[in-house]
Amino acid sequence: MLIAIKGKKNSGKTLFIENLLKKLKGYKVVVVKSSMHEAIDEEGKDTWRYREAGAIASIISTKKEIVLFTKGTENKLKDAINIAKKFFPDVIIVEGYKSVEGLNCIDVEEADVEEVYEKIVEKIVKGKKIEILVDGKEISLNKFVEKIFYETIKAMLSCLKGGEGKEIEILIRL
Repeated sequence: MLIAIKGKKNSGKTLFIENLLKKLKGYKVVVVKSSMHEAIDEEGKDTWRYREAGAIASIISTKKEIVLFTKGTENKLKDAINIAKKFFPDVIIVEGYKSVEGLNCIDVEEADVEEVYEKIVEKIVKGKKIEILVDGKEISLNKFVEKIFYETIKAMLSCLKGGEGKEIEILIRL
């Protein structure tokens, strides 16, 4: 599920999302936040130098955090959402983008955290069990085809040692 939180500057977007995240404990949530900064990685730092030398991404791991740096295309929101999807979240919350076409937008000045939470949980429960992305674009599946994929892959993997996991990621490169 993908939602966008919108509102004027200092309208309470961050607090709204914090309260929503507290209610969504137990679910996997990724928040994509826009920044007005041109870049966060600093010129001359190792992670910056790696990307300048040709790496598609650089990752720095500290004692408490892991940070990914990558260059975006013209559609930075789409790039960020595609990265967020790699975590297989139940919900992706987008905040701070001027243009959020095609997303379910929630205006913090008109919304109630409890109502938004209930709608999210309802959609998660009814939600998709399988998602297919080709070159970052989702292929739409109807419920019948989704069930065929899901049940077939689940049955094949259950025969393999270690194939009984809760989350299964299959990556095919051509």
